[in-house]
Amino acid sequence: DKILEGLVSSSHPLPLKRVIVRRVVELAETPLSQAQCRAMFALGTRLVLQGPDAFQRQVGRQVVEAYGRYHRGEFEAFFNRGFVLGLLQRGYGELSCRDPAILDYVQTGLRLIMSCPAVLELFELLQVEALRVVCERPAPPLCARLCQLLGDFPQCLPRGRKLSLAFCQQLVRSIAHFQSQGSREAELRLYVSQVTQVSGLLRSVWKAEPDTLLPSLQELFAIISAADTPFEPSVALASLVQHIPLQMITVLIMSLTTDPNVKDASMTQALCRMIDWLSWPLAQHVETWVIALLKGLAAVQKFTILIDVTLLKIELVFNRLWFPLVRPGALAVLSHMLLSFQHSPEAFHLIVPHVVSLVHSFKSDGLPSSTAFLVQLTELIHCMMYHYSGFPELYEPILEAVKDMPKPSEEKIKLILSQSAWTSQSSSLPSCLSRLSGKSETGKTGLINLGNTCYMNSVIQALFMATDFRRHVLALNLNGCNSLMRKLQHLFAFLAHTQREAYAPRIFFEASRPPWFTPRSQQDCSEYLRFLLDR
Repeated sequence: DKILEGLVSSSHPLPLKRVIVRRVVELAETPLSQAQCRAMFALGTRLVLQGPDAFQRQVGRQVVEAYGRYHRGEFEAFFNRGFVLGLLQRGYGELSCRDPAILDYVQTGLRLIMSCPAVLELFELLQVEALRVVCERPAPPLCARLCQLLGDFPQCLPRGRKLSLAFCQQLVRSIAHFQSQGSREAELRLYVSQVTQVSGLLRSVWKAEPDTLLPSLQELFAIISAADTPFEPSVALASLVQHIPLQMITVLIMSLTTDPNVKDASMTQALCRMIDWLSWPLAQHVETWVIALLKGLAAVQKFTILIDVTLLKIELVFNRLWFPLVRPGALAVLSHMLLSFQHSPEAFHLIVPHVVSLVHSFKSDGLPSSTAFLVQLTELIHCMMYHYSGFPELYEPILEAVKDMPKPSEEKIKLILSQSAWTSQSSSLPSCLSRLSGKSETGKTGLINLGNTCYMNSVIQALFMATDFRRHVLALNLNGCNSLMRKLQHLFAFLAHTQREAYAPRIFFEASRPPWFTPRSQQDCSEYLRFLLDR
């Protein structure tokens, strides 16, 4: 061991060093004392974990593997529970316990003593340590290396439903903290492969222990629906979606959209983050789950969420069309969002300024798939321009850009629009509810104009949409008094709970109209608002 240690750090030519190292490795077959074996194991370990260059680390691995193979009993005594625990919790010298090299070495040791009784004790140790490591939110390289070890040695996975479930949930939380450490292509590819390694282990656990799947998904939803997290959950969570059985979509979406404990703000947050997952390069079925959730929300008439999410995310989804790797999923979600958002051109007009440049890009990038995508995009754009036909000047550059592309017939456009509306996705609701429902697709109740009363209607709707103000008004205990506030309370209650499409606020109008306002004549809404608030 002393000769080898001096050799690898000497200034001798590398070819000479290799020849001597090979001779030392061959001597592993010869009988050695326990002390000699221990010295070789210690040197090999030190070179593996602290070697200053790749050559010394390679020599260390060769020594440990060769001498461990031919002197298995001595290596079993060296690679004991206390030694491994020290590596995992304290590291080795200056090498941190969070360095993946520690797990590389541990896995090498496990392979060497697989036939030894002591390996069972190490399996039990690693079951506990694996859970501890994932609870400490390991960085992607360490987490991926741990998952590789656990995949190769499933005996080291935490056992029992309680520990196994905790491991899965903590691993999901660890993925939520992942961030790429670089922006170059090679670094991003490595990061994606590390995430894939981690999600692949979760898939294996879910398959072996199906009881862990649903609680893991509940943990995932808790992460992406939280509004007060000190960090933004990583889009790497998208890597888990492909491992969720598609046959669970109906049950899970129905459970989420009908659960009274899931607040609208949480659902909005979760849906926005799921849409962000479209950016993950290897994501599979993300668009399927996003569209299913959008349809589920429409079925239970959560139109406010759909409006908010569409306006927040439509431009991001459109921008994903520039990237061929994620284009199919992005186009599917974009089509659904635009075609179902039929009450206002606002969402469509957010992307209109960017359509022409994207069309030109599709035509010039030379990718075979781009032509097919351009046909789909053109059909979508024609549907939207037909539905909002009152903006010919705005659409003129787009029409010029797609003039040589096939245009869908008017009958096909009408069919697509009728099948895509939010109300067409509500068929799962009880028929009695459908008969009662008369609200617009936005889920809001309008105010009927009583004759130039738009000044009052605009003020009432603005106050009603101020959530905190509305809640305070509805929570007031007015003890049966007939004040103006009481009438406003009744009006807000009606707007919140009626199934009518529109309501005529005659009682409130008569009570709140300033005496100098002439009925049925136009008035200034700011003057009305000042008078109303003063009262």
